[in-house]
Amino acid sequence: MLLRDPSVHRALTRFYPWVGFLAGMAAGLLTGHPLAMVVYNIHGYVYGMAPLDLSGAVIHSFHLFMWPMILLYTLLGGLAGTLLGLIIQRFKENRLRLDTLQQEFELQVSTLRHHYKNLALGIHGFSSRIKRKLVHLAVQLKQCHQADCPTYPDLYQDLEALQNSITILEEAAQRLTHRLGQELLFLKALTSDSLHPESRDFYPLLIEAVQELLDLRFREKEVRVEINGHPLNECRDTLVFPFEPYTMEVILQNVIGNAMKYADYIQVRVGEGDNRVRVEVQDNGPGLEVDKLVKNILLPVDKRETESTHLGLRVSIHLLEKCGGRLLASSKPGEGAVFTIEVPKQPLPLRESI
Repeated sequence: MLLRDPSVHRALTRFYPWVGFLAGMAAGLLTGHPLAMVVYNIHGYVYGMAPLDLSGAVIHSFHLFMWPMILLYTLLGGLAGTLLGLIIQRFKENRLRLDTLQQEFELQVSTLRHHYKNLALGIHGFSSRIKRKLVHLAVQLKQCHQADCPTYPDLYQDLEALQNSITILEEAAQRLTHRLGQELLFLKALTSDSLHPESRDFYPLLIEAVQELLDLRFREKEVRVEINGHPLNECRDTLVFPFEPYTMEVILQNVIGNAMKYADYIQVRVGEGDNRVRVEVQDNGPGLEVDKLVKNILLPVDKRETESTHLGLRVSIHLLEKCGGRLLASSKPGEGAVFTIEVPKQPLPLRESI
């Protein structure tokens, strides 16, 4: 990643006060004092003290005997221009500082991704080498068994233990890779200044998001998910509209993952109307008090009544607001909960950088 050199831009902003001073002096000399004389002439005309002569008032403002007023307005204009230049300089430097921090942050994220990716590859490579050795060891054990080796039972137990350890090692590497991908996905969606939606089919992303949750995060739990009344692997629906995939995947996994945490049967219904797409996530969990949920989401972490920070829901609300959507919730204790994701079918105009 190529970073811009901030010293070059700071050197350019150094001249802003001087440019403002010179521009202010010119404005005070050429417009400030003549404008004051025009106003004075209009004032005299209104009260019958002098005839209306705007051009004469402008010419009169440049007479030599008016040099004290000319000097005064020139200096005042210079001071005002200097102040404006300082304000613009500070604004530009702060903007440059934010851009630099953003670039450094993206560089750190890329470095983190590279580091953990290499770590995961190392774990995969190590487990593959051990697997090959285990295959060779299994052949030797088979020969030992055929030869009625007395230590075969103990060796076979050790082999099974090693195989279980390798399986655990591979699963840990897989979880590490998945977690890293999710964290980077979250950072990309959360720190993006503007969204770049593209028209695509929504259902493949929805199915992939649910499948990842089932395979990795909730693999030890029996969770049944239906989409529009069909099992997950039998969904053949299509819905094409513009959306940003990284942001949408984070929102879907946060909301659906929150439902999977408390329930074992999830119904996802997708619909459209009023130029909006609605994704309804209904679970058979214990339900919740919506007012209490809203209160806990809005309160600072140290003042919340529950241990859960509801970070996933807070992030989803923030991302939905960025794309002009919203998150609705309805529930009664003991009757499950329904969370509805609403996004505009036509994306909002992108925000322009200042």
